[in-house]
Amino acid sequence: MAEKQLSLLDVNAASIKELTALNGIGEKLAQEIINHRPYHNLKDLIDVPGISETKLATLTPFLTLGKSKKKASALRSSEKEPQKHAETETFVFLEDRNERQDALLIIFGGFILGLIILFLRRSRE
Repeated sequence: MAEKQLSLLDVNAASIKELTALNGIGEKLAQEIINHRPYHNLKDLIDVPGISETKLATLTPFLTLGKSKKKASALRSSEKEPQKHAETETFVFLEDRNERQDALLIIFGGFILGLIILFLRRSRE
């Protein structure tokens, strides 16, 4: 299994067995990846149900689109910069965009509630 992860896996040609050898991909997700082929960019994998931006970031070092190793490594290095930048986001642990929006609404609502309480306390004095 470790040997398979050291070489790049072509997303457009890999079998279910090869895909499931990667950490974090089960048989169901491997079948979904195969069903959504062909891919023109590794970021297209986000359209597959079950693959978030975070999961894609962990899988990218092991995947390619069947290009030469030199081109694949250049592709990975160009994709790493936005991913490193994305990892510095405040809510990186929230994988879904809706979860991030909900968290921000809760924080904003708590802030507004705190302001109302402060305003009411000051008006009593």
